[in-house]
Amino acid sequence: MNSTEALSHKIRKEFLEVPFPSHCGLHAAVAKDDWVKDERILREITQRDDYIGKWWDVPKEHLLKCMMALSYLDAAGMEFYLPAYMSAIIESPSDFDEPKVKSSSWQIIHTMLPDEESQELKQYFHDRFSGFWGGKKQVCREFLQYIESCRLYDEHARKIAQEALGHEFWSSNS
Repeated sequence: MNSTEALSHKIRKEFLEVPFPSHCGLHAAVAKDDWVKDERILREITQRDDYIGKWWDVPKEHLLKCMMALSYLDAAGMEFYLPAYMSAIIESPSDFDEPKVKSSSWQIIHTMLPDEESQELKQYFHDRFSGFWGGKKQVCREFLQYIESCRLYDEHARKIAQEALGHEFWSSNS
């Protein structure tokens, strides 16, 4: 088993039992960017437009189309969709990055970088990652280390991974 397969296996193992966030999926999170706040409408969008099932079966097309959703997912959404993004990035790097040509992996990795600009943004990060501890946090750290050291990813993405790894949030399992 190579390092990509091993990391993919660890991600699946750690996030195996995470349920689908029926209150707000990827497409509903994107709708939040258009100022949709009504929980009923967000649930309707989720039921109508999102893949409902296991996170590892979310179509890659949904992930690529809804990159902006990561900014609007709550803790349940982050815990469900981040492993899907992490797995897709390591299994198909060229779908996200071609160094010196295109890069979108940085958007996913930037989501994992705690924001220290204000207390409110710092709290927002901690709220969204509240379910990430123990093995989940460890495998996220391994993912960031993988990205940081892999030349298949754009330099900007690798630098963000390095910066995230230097943050105290990712330095412990609690």
